[in-house]
Amino acid sequence: MASAARAEPTDEELVTRIQRGNAEAFAAIFDRHRARLGRFIRSLGVPDCDVDDLLGETFCRALARIQEFDVSRGTRYLTYLYAIARNLAVDRLRGRYTVASLEDVGEPEPADAVREDAIVEQIYRMEQVRLIWRAMERLSASDREILTLSYDRELSCREIQAITGKPSISAVTTHVYKAMRKLRAHVDELAKASTVGQS
Repeated sequence: MASAARAEPTDEELVTRIQRGNAEAFAAIFDRHRARLGRFIRSLGVPDCDVDDLLGETFCRALARIQEFDVSRGTRYLTYLYAIARNLAVDRLRGRYTVASLEDVGEPEPADAVREDAIVEQIYRMEQVRLIWRAMERLSASDREILTLSYDRELSCREIQAITGKPSISAVTTHVYKAMRKLRAHVDELAKASTVGQS
């Protein structure tokens, strides 16, 4: 039973394999993290047309510097990937003032054979998700970034601090709290506007 639970190697185990010459193992890291890093890059305000390019650059840079990553330091490789993506996105956005398009990020698709009594519930959920994405677009890039990172359940506050360069863990939690309050206010505002429009 224990061997089945450990069938998937950790990122750090894969990095060790790559450092020992098994470059093919990097494909597993890419497959495992490309979607979440793509969402993160979008949350920083990178236009959709540049996301794939920046994602590719992130993984290319990570692979080129794989020998520099010291597994024994205890830093998770995922944190390292986020830091590379963030640095590249910030460099790309210097001098640009664009708002991220969040339309293609993780919206639920209705199942092919959904039961009739669940259709209304599914539509309601999809509308709620759209409302939240529209509210996210109203936030600053900094607020979108901190919320995206905080809802990646694998990242700790300390790792988010390392990725964002915040001075302390309390600075991370304060920013998350303030960004969430702004997001809720925008969701409420959009929901009210939608209700007024329907009446």
